[in-house]
Amino acid sequence: MAREAQALTVAPRYQKPPGFSGTDIAWRALCECYPNAETPEVVMAVMEYCAVRRLDPYKRPVHVVPMWNSRLRRKVQVVMQGINEVEITAARTQKWAGMDLPVWGPDIEHTFRGSFENDDGSVRETSITMRFPAWCAVTVYRIVAGERRAFTEQLHWMECYGRAGFRSELPNERWTKAPRQMLHKCVKSAVLRAAFPEEGLDYTAEEMEGRETEAGGVIIDGKAEQPADQTAQDRLADQAYGRTEQDEAPAGPDPLQEQNGTKWLANLQDLLKRAESAAAVADIGGHPAVRRVLREAPTTYRALVNDALRDAHQRLAVQEDDDGLSDLLAEVEAMDLYSLTNLHTNAQWVARIRKLIPPDADRLDEAIEARKAALRGNGQ
Repeated sequence: MAREAQALTVAPRYQKPPGFSGTDIAWRALCECYPNAETPEVVMAVMEYCAVRRLDPYKRPVHVVPMWNSRLRRKVQVVMQGINEVEITAARTQKWAGMDLPVWGPDIEHTFRGSFENDDGSVRETSITMRFPAWCAVTVYRIVAGERRAFTEQLHWMECYGRAGFRSELPNERWTKAPRQMLHKCVKSAVLRAAFPEEGLDYTAEEMEGRETEAGGVIIDGKAEQPADQTAQDRLADQAYGRTEQDEAPAGPDPLQEQNGTKWLANLQDLLKRAESAAAVADIGGHPAVRRVLREAPTTYRALVNDALRDAHQRLAVQEDDDGLSDLLAEVEAMDLYSLTNLHTNAQWVARIRKLIPPDADRLDEAIEARKAALRGNGQ
């Protein structure tokens, strides 16, 4: 008897999170675009980054780069722009007027020695002998005051190459296989930054892989390694609340810069208890560290923060809706799909919602999404 054919299905690496509005197939494809992402939160961070920068995440304009954070003393995952995004940004100015072929320095040979981390986490000592160009120079052109002006940058291979490990001299696999291509990408990034300084272009993933960072980029802890001297209490706190330094401020008395999750929550509750007005509560709720927790922390931890903010707001509010939430909700119900989709670019709307405490902001966001879904369902 012939065997019945069975439908084949391919499960995504991660369960699709509630915040992803696309199909299961779209989520699976997105995960496959970023194989270095260690958690679904990292993939969603890529989505948010691309949304802000008006980029298509399926074209891989950014990369998830594992980096050693010298301040946290552990590995973190960083969402960083790639050379593709740098070129897109320059092209969007409509002032990029071309690029010359690269100019190469003489080839040199060098033997690198150091440790290499295997896939299973073990470390082995090895050496690699390579030939590579000593330097590369690239010239790009920009229209300045109606004229085509040249900008040139030159970088040396030994100062740019990506390491195989965070304390290793060995080049990583990509730089070993394509030493000229990778140096060319780095020089293009450098010269485009010089030609378009007002665009705020940062170092690219091609330049930073295998290097150290202290701050910058969109840092996601993911499955970051813990410091060897971390206490058991700190480890438990980190499990309850993922630490990052995206919003970290310089050393100072700010209690909301506390890195221990348990102490941080106690500091927040104390600040809210001492708040003397609803405006003060709104200011605390708008603190970058509070916003970060409400975006990135585990559900249980977020619930504790939301409850603390809500209780403080209810204690101090003169009336139930003195922040204008009802008016905002009513306006949402009257908006069309186009207006709802472009709310984030409406400066007047953004200014009005800044005073909302996070729970009310979440309620407004839910209403906006519900209204969008209803309009799409009606074919509008």
